[in-house]
Amino acid sequence: MDHLIYFIIIFLGAAIPFIEYMTVIPLGVIIGLPLLPTIVLGFAGNLVTVLLVIFLVDKIREFLQRRKKQNARLPATEKGSTSSSNIDQESNNKTEATATTEVAWEESFTSKRRERAQKLWDKYGLPGLAVLGTGLLSSHLTAMMACTFGANRTYIIIWMAISLALWSILIGIAFQLGMDAIFR
Repeated sequence: MDHLIYFIIIFLGAAIPFIEYMTVIPLGVIIGLPLLPTIVLGFAGNLVTVLLVIFLVDKIREFLQRRKKQNARLPATEKGSTSSSNIDQESNNKTEATATTEVAWEESFTSKRRERAQKLWDKYGLPGLAVLGTGLLSSHLTAMMACTFGANRTYIIIWMAISLALWSILIGIAFQLGMDAIFR
C-alpha cells in the first residue's frame, strides 16, 4: 500500500512544471521504489501535462489567428462610418498608444530569448529542440517553444514523447546505478 501512495506522488509530481521527471524519478530511486514503475509513472505524468500544454498553446494560437483576421476586417468597415465622436477617437488613440508601448516593451524583452531559441530551431529542428530542450530546460517550456515556432502538433507530440522517454530512462538508470555504487 505504501508503494501505491508513492507511485501516485511520482505521477503527480512529474506533472508539475519545472519539477517534472527530472526530480521525481531520482527521488523515487532514492526512496527505494522499483525502477521500472518509477520511470514509467514519471514519464506518464510528465507526458500528460506536456500534451495538455501542446493542445492549449495550439488552441490559443488558432484563437489569436482568428482574432487577427477579424481585426484586419474591422478597420475597413469602420472607415466608411462617420458616427464616432471626437471623444471616442481620442480614447481610442490613447488606448492604441498604450498598447503599442506595451507591445514594444514585450518585444524587446523577449526578442533576445526568442532569437536564441530560433537559432537552435534553425540549426537542429524539432528533434534537436525536443531532445536538448527537454534535457536542459523544462519539457513544458520546450513544448511551448516548438508550438510557437509553428511545428506540426503531431510531430511535436511524437518528438516530445521520444525525448521524455529517452531522458526518463537515462535519468532513472543513472540514479539507480549511482545508488547501487554508493551503498555497496
